[in-house]
Amino acid sequence: MPRARKHPIPWFVLAMIMAFITMSTVQIIWLRSSIQMKKQIFTDNVFHSLSQVGDIATRPTTGILQLELEALSQEQAQSNSSLVQQGNATIGGGLDEVDARMLRRFDAFHLDSLIGKSLEQHGIEIPWVMGVFDRYGQPVRLAETDEKYRPNLEVTAFQTAAETLSIRLHFPSLPRHLLYSLLGQFALTGLMLSIIAWGFFSAVIGAARGKRIDRIRRDLMNNLTHELKTPISTIGLASEALGDPDMLKDPDGTKHYIALIKEENKRLAVLVENVLQASLADSGKMQLFLQPVNAHDLIKEVLRNLAIQIRKRGGKVELHLDASNPLIEADRIHFTNVIFNLVDNALKYSSGDPMLTISTVQATDGLELRFQDNGIGIGKEHLGKVFDRLYRVPTGNVHDVKGFGLGLSYVKTVVDRHNGTIRVESELEQGSTFVLLLPQ
Repeated sequence: MPRARKHPIPWFVLAMIMAFITMSTVQIIWLRSSIQMKKQIFTDNVFHSLSQVGDIATRPTTGILQLELEALSQEQAQSNSSLVQQGNATIGGGLDEVDARMLRRFDAFHLDSLIGKSLEQHGIEIPWVMGVFDRYGQPVRLAETDEKYRPNLEVTAFQTAAETLSIRLHFPSLPRHLLYSLLGQFALTGLMLSIIAWGFFSAVIGAARGKRIDRIRRDLMNNLTHELKTPISTIGLASEALGDPDMLKDPDGTKHYIALIKEENKRLAVLVENVLQASLADSGKMQLFLQPVNAHDLIKEVLRNLAIQIRKRGGKVELHLDASNPLIEADRIHFTNVIFNLVDNALKYSSGDPMLTISTVQATDGLELRFQDNGIGIGKEHLGKVFDRLYRVPTGNVHDVKGFGLGLSYVKTVVDRHNGTIRVESELEQGSTFVLLLPQ
């Protein structure tokens, strides 16, 4: 036979991690490519705009524009200062005739407006800063408010030549603009990675949970087989003994074997009932036939039925039924099973002679029942799971405690269906107390 895989989950987890890393890497590369593409498109549009501006500024002029240029030339000739202030812009003095003529052309063309319109035509509407630099890299036209951007303009790639001068642009908000333009893609990428991560963790948790449930089910089948095998074997042996002709001469022996068969048959009935009720509770098909029930009478009835088991284990039960009104609206059969399961748990999980105290008190919200035992107790790490289906608390040094992890789950379901609550108070080696509160 081929050997079964012992550790499927680690390989599965590794595969999921590799898939998640691969998808994340692909998404990051895609985003980087998108940013680079956006930046390249932006750069091309800026260069096209600057190229248009440079062509217009250096194109030969005639007519009215030529007259404006001559007037500007006369105004500059009459100025004796080495630095002329024009609005917010500065023009450096000591320029040669070629540079001065080009600056006059820029003024005549209203260079700022020309650049703005050209950028808008290419879809660029973010703030920009313009400076004109000479052949030595010194600014000859730069607004005073933009002086702080001079280092950026000196190294910017966005520039075009206009004879011996260069027109340079800087976009202070360019990085933020590129990020905002890809905000939708970032959001989509984040959503996809979140979905992948959620699916990954859900799959891992589901696989781990499935493995745990498989182990619990195997334990359930092993325990169920053991529990069925014992009474079946006992009944079989008793039946063979009764079939012996010599048993007709031994009335006491006959009564003993008949009582043994009845007891084991009752044990089988309880086992089948527990499994059946747990199945009904799990499928949601549990039906309740509510009627007025005296909780005190049910407790006493269950204890009478379990009297033999209690005596065999050397147990003792104390009753403190102090509730003034023990009547509740309940399904008699299911509520009897609840009491039976709680008493049976107290007997099974005792390391010595079982000592069980059952008490009732009248609460403001209804009837409170307490089942307090002197058993092995439950660790804090297990308290939140004792009512889970198929969950069994480790029994430590108490051996041969057989169960299916169905009893307390069934109890919780029945109490919930009665609109009641149940909780457990317990510490290791200090016993456990199950507290039920049922409305009246």
